[in-house]
Amino acid sequence: MDDFTDSMALVGDAGALASRLGADGYLFFRALLPTGPVNAAGRAVFNALCAGGWIDDRGVPAPVRRALNSRDAADDPAFRAARSSPPLHRIAYLPELSTVVRRLLGPEAFPYPVKVLRAVYPEAPPGIARGRYVHQDYGVTCVQDMLTAWVPLMEIPVELGGLAIHVGSHLGPPEPPRPLGLNEGGWATTHYGVGDVLLFHCLTSHAALPNRINWLRVSTDFRWQAIEQVAPSEVIYGPVPRRFEAYSRLLRSEPWWVPVPPTARIAPPGQRVVRPPERSRFFPVDPGWSTWRPRQDRRQRQQPVH
Repeated sequence: MDDFTDSMALVGDAGALASRLGADGYLFFRALLPTGPVNAAGRAVFNALCAGGWIDDRGVPAPVRRALNSRDAADDPAFRAARSSPPLHRIAYLPELSTVVRRLLGPEAFPYPVKVLRAVYPEAPPGIARGRYVHQDYGVTCVQDMLTAWVPLMEIPVELGGLAIHVGSHLGPPEPPRPLGLNEGGWATTHYGVGDVLLFHCLTSHAALPNRINWLRVSTDFRWQAIEQVAPSEVIYGPVPRRFEAYSRLLRSEPWWVPVPPTARIAPPGQRVVRPPERSRFFPVDPGWSTWRPRQDRRQRQQPVH
């Protein structure tokens, strides 16, 4: 696979960032974030998972896999503690990240309160993690121009199974899900370091590489949208409808926490509009998306991607 193009030289140029995102479907920033807060998040996640028996005190995974996918771990107390740790949430609000995203989506763009934590065991049968399947994030929210910021919480060499991007795939039609092969052309990845950020468009195909090291691969991702779009209820309030945004009671005393803007439009619970993507601000959308429907609506038995 190719290595990512580093966009750090463009970080202060909104027009150049938008142009490269529109051309490639992603932006990679080497050492964008300060390592201190990212390492603190990594330690908090590591300590919680270690206390829950996911790994030992050296970081070596338990002999029995605790969960294949993040959804499978939702009821695990150790995983829930790791996902709820304030240092993890803080990364989404670091000015180095938020400034870049708002240069692309506007000054009132905001991250979803529901954050994603991924703890991936070495790949072994039975089963392949859903993140290993080629997919696009538009189906998660059906919000056009949603951007995902994927952040490693540790050094992640290619052998540990970092994220790969199908460069330029956002300009084509939807791709069917399949496990990503190691030698597919047109894909790019890198040896991730602490502080790196991979930002990509919701129509860009991506997938994780297999974890081939006896180590738990830990990363997080934050999804951002523009203020003018309607946000799904579940990414603001969580799976259980409530009157306050997810994690707000935990984080509201933190000096770095920023609530969802009061002007944000949020769909009522259970009323998310599922439709093909509308016009993008960054690039022309392929006509193949005009008939897109979520795969579960097509009643196909392919592996789900989220």
